Amino acid sequence: YIVHPGAVMVIARLPDGKLLLERQFRYPLDRVFIEFPAGKVDAGEDRLAAAKRELTEETGYVAARWSHLATMHPVISYSTEQIDIYLADELTHVGDDLDHGEFIETISVSLDEALGWLDRGEITDAKTMIGLLLLSRRVRDTG
Repeated sequence: YIVHPGAVMVIARLPDGKLLLERQFRYPLDRVFIEFPAGKVDAGEDRLAAAKRELTEETGYVAARWSHLATMHPVISYSTEQIDIYLADELTHVGDDLDHGEFIETISVSLDEALGWLDRGEITDAKTMIGLLLLSRRVRDTG
């Protein structure tokens, strides 16, 4: 099996309630995917610190309010990978800082629009699918 350092994913909500998603080319499948901001945890790095770093690097935003939504193990049959999913609110734009060779288009969409993409098979990334379902349940339960 593959030993993985772990990863984080961020569901970032803008003040108007829209979500920050990304269009990113993924080489293994040779196509663009729609995803929430995410990335690997560096050795010795705190997971929340990694989430904050990834949000700023990929989208140019920082968040004043953070909460941990869930932990998922995406491929338990052949990897130790653990992805911690965070919700980020009260965003402020400070400018992105993409890694060299990283090409990401940041988009903002409503939860309903993103769920429509999920229903139509336009979002197929597992962590993003889980994040959308967790968020829609939370929104439903809190009104």
